[in-house]
Amino acid sequence: MALTAAVFAAAPPNFFDAFRDMFAAALTVHQAQWNHDDDDSDASGNLDPPFNEAEVYEALRTLGWIQTKLAKPMGQALHDTILSAVRDMVGGEFEDGTMLEQVAQTWKDTVIVPWVRDVVGTGAYEADAWESKLDFAVAECFATIRIGEIFDIVATFPDSMPAVHELRDALDRTRMHTKLATELRASLSRRLIHPGANTSQIISVYCNVIKLLREIDPSDGLLDVVAEPVRSYLRGRNDTVRCIVTSLTDEKAGGDLYEELRRQDARPLEQAQLDSDDEGDAPDYDWSPPPSLFKQRGTMGYVSQSGGTGDILSMLVGIYGSKELFVNEYRVMLADKLLANLDFDTDKEVHNLELLKLRFGELSMRQCEIMIKDIDDSKRINSNIRETIVDKKKKRKEDQQKKKRKKTQQPLEPAEVDDPVVDCAIVSHIFWPALQKEQFKNHPRIQSQLDEFSLEYAAFKNPRRLIWHQMLGTVQIELEVVDEDGGGSHMQEFTCSTLHATLISHFEDKQQWTLEDLATETGLSEEIVRKKMGYWINNRVVQLVKGRSGGATVAKYELTSVDELADTEHDSAADSDYYEDEGEDQALSARAQQAEEMQVYESYIFGMLTNLGQLPLDRIHNNLKMFASGSDHKYDKSARQLSSFLQKLCKEERLECGGDGMYRVLKK
Repeated sequence: MALTAAVFAAAPPNFFDAFRDMFAAALTVHQAQWNHDDDDSDASGNLDPPFNEAEVYEALRTLGWIQTKLAKPMGQALHDTILSAVRDMVGGEFEDGTMLEQVAQTWKDTVIVPWVRDVVGTGAYEADAWESKLDFAVAECFATIRIGEIFDIVATFPDSMPAVHELRDALDRTRMHTKLATELRASLSRRLIHPGANTSQIISVYCNVIKLLREIDPSDGLLDVVAEPVRSYLRGRNDTVRCIVTSLTDEKAGGDLYEELRRQDARPLEQAQLDSDDEGDAPDYDWSPPPSLFKQRGTMGYVSQSGGTGDILSMLVGIYGSKELFVNEYRVMLADKLLANLDFDTDKEVHNLELLKLRFGELSMRQCEIMIKDIDDSKRINSNIRETIVDKKKKRKEDQQKKKRKKTQQPLEPAEVDDPVVDCAIVSHIFWPALQKEQFKNHPRIQSQLDEFSLEYAAFKNPRRLIWHQMLGTVQIELEVVDEDGGGSHMQEFTCSTLHATLISHFEDKQQWTLEDLATETGLSEEIVRKKMGYWINNRVVQLVKGRSGGATVAKYELTSVDELADTEHDSAADSDYYEDEGEDQALSARAQQAEEMQVYESYIFGMLTNLGQLPLDRIHNNLKMFASGSDHKYDKSARQLSSFLQKLCKEERLECGGDGMYRVLKK
């Protein structure tokens, strides 16, 4: 003991580091020998230890330093060697479920165990339980490596399920749940929730996180800690609800959520979000309380209150705390799909609706059910009206032939008439979202077809009348188009909007039109007409030429011809700003939809400002959440949406906002 004290008293500061390096060098040689034997390689190299291990270890045991003074340097060398070797063996390999129990443990038994026996001696190896210590060290290093790769494991889930199961086993031994939660939360914040990631990708990874962490911790304690930044970020994105609803109902864009909606064991959202202790069933004698805090020490000191009972859909809905947002978004998307369905085929939508009713409740989907019924009724009404129109046309033609026969004595020919060209989606506007209501003047030939249909509908459904949404609908029209090489022309069929069809129909009446004349004929602004005409210019049906009107040079539209295309190509290119083509319009106006929804709360706003005087935005927002929550129209808008609506009322000179941010009723 005196010798030990004297040596360590005179030892330099790096004395322990030298022993650590010595142990590490010996382990490196043993590792190299194992690699050489495992590869069956003939390559020669320096595989001899740098010192006489047997003599050195015997001397250290005699001095009693192995279990006391050198325990830390030896432990550091062991940890570094195990970590490096396990990383080389298992890093990036997620689909093999034998990496921990077979690959890593076999390496430990071949390389580490014999070396440790040589260092500490066989008796001390058994007495100090080195076998369990080394098993723990391997499991700890394995868990550390997998935790560092956790984002990649999430991204490749469920292919990485074997790696998840092995990580779960390693965590059960090492209790490194806190480190896992910290690393995964940081990885999600750093690599996922940023403006460059698509919302659909974030939702997909979030679903993988839910399923992965439930494999490790079914109580959802880890999930509640890890996923909170993702939930908050998704809550702030404008298109989150739309992406979720699209994934639920669209097979191509779906994936996990599409399958989630079709689960056989799915429950209504109200039941899926309940605690197991809140269920109405009476408890039986097998009931046991949730695990204690001591059992949950691996989850950052947090015990989940959900108990892991919620499915993925209920957790996504829980981001907003209300299913109304999702129901309203589906209603808007359903309206677009139904109005774009020219075949009136609703089988797919009925199937989706029935599945959504099971999850969101039948009452919540009542309006959507009526919307689909409107389309089904429209198909039947269209069929009846078309038959009526055809019968009347045949009768008129037969009457004309009879009159003609009396004069010419010619035999009667079978009366053949063209089929009606109008099909109409007849909607109950009370149950549909706000549709585009902009009006314009249809071309007389188009309007006559619509008027004929309206008259028959009025007779068929008296006293109901049709109100046409002229910005909606499509027209199939066949036109002559100049070939791309300009050497000829061909007939091409177009499916376009009614406004596009109206504009091109005017060219049957007159060869050239100015922008001002077309705007006058349609009753729209020149800017809208210019954008819509870009569609026909881009399809080489119409070209833009220079002409004179009232002594001034103006741009005129005329039908494209093969002879004039080359002559006007240069001038048309100079006016490329006229070629702007507005994209396909949706059936619903998002701005009109939001305005209509906010209009419901107008009476609440004026009532509170009249009774309470001037109020700030946050006070109005909180009052609406309090007083409008029990009404038929539950208030679920954000403070930003409310601010936009209040600014609109200020522009209409119905409210005023002072410099202090207080809103008050404007007194005139």
